[in-house]
Amino acid sequence: MENIRIQKQRDKLIIGDKPQLVVDLKNQNHYIIFQDMTIPYKKRIEFSQDLLGGKRENVLYTALNYFYTDACEVAEGVSIAREYRQRINTTVREIRCNSNSSDTP
Repeated sequence: MENIRIQKQRDKLIIGDKPQLVVDLKNQNHYIIFQDMTIPYKKRIEFSQDLLGGKRENVLYTALNYFYTDACEVAEGVSIAREYRQRINTTVREIRCNSNSSDTP
């Protein structure tokens, strides 16, 4: 299992570098920071105080690895969808421009 960077800032865990999964331990409003986007992460994530305190460290890292891997897949999917949307919009604009230019004599 690769090491994932984990930071704790008050009631939040910040997992990974690019993308970053931000786990809000207090209100369960999790999100992914990727490129210039903030993507809501809807999975419920709860850790007991003993896990966060260092007990059963392997269990904590297994869970963090699972959620971070899932967050990476979500970010990748959103990125692919965004690129596809841009390509489609470009194609639609080209079609509109070409159809307008063929209408004029």
